[in-house]
Amino acid sequence: MNGEFFEDKPEITASRKALLEFKDILAGVAFAFIAMIVISSTVITFASYAGDLGISILALVCGEIMIVAALVIIGRANGNVAYGKTVLNSQKRALGSTEEKVVCKTGEYALWKGVLIGGILCIPFVIFQVIELCYHNTVCDFCLQYMCGWGYFPFSYLGRSYQALNFIMILLPIGAHTVGYYLGKLRQIKIQEAVAESRENKKRRKK
Repeated sequence: MNGEFFEDKPEITASRKALLEFKDILAGVAFAFIAMIVISSTVITFASYAGDLGISILALVCGEIMIVAALVIIGRANGNVAYGKTVLNSQKRALGSTEEKVVCKTGEYALWKGVLIGGILCIPFVIFQVIELCYHNTVCDFCLQYMCGWGYFPFSYLGRSYQALNFIMILLPIGAHTVGYYLGKLRQIKIQEAVAESRENKKRRKK
């Protein structure tokens, strides 16, 4: 029986495994990226047109808080799903499943994935900001203000010479999503414990 299982087990290359994982990570990035753009292009962009410095700062702070809250919520959902896959796939592997994603552990929980998703969210901002610092142009300036206001405005108020400090802001989405991702794991652990307890109670009742 064991011999048959190993003969049927698919040969999966490291590149194939990495591709499957990368696709799964991009699925976790998509909704978070849309949420960041929507908040940046509405609440945070208002900070540059308010006219009054106090209102501008208030709009910026509110926008940043909204982005942090959104990323924690999305990260929590991602972590919850990922840990759920970890539990389910481990059960499937114990039963001898040869399903490609199960064998590759695709989409399963790992804290570095929470950090990586947060980092990928920052890539457009980093690219536009680097180009803008090297060569000032209206295209990058527009994209930074409307798509990446969360990272562009805080230090840009001090003047263009301080824009290099904007890179500090990448810690915001990375940290928020990672915290949410970890909280998602804790939530799924509680769910699994509740399920296990429910099964034990049913067994006791039958006895």
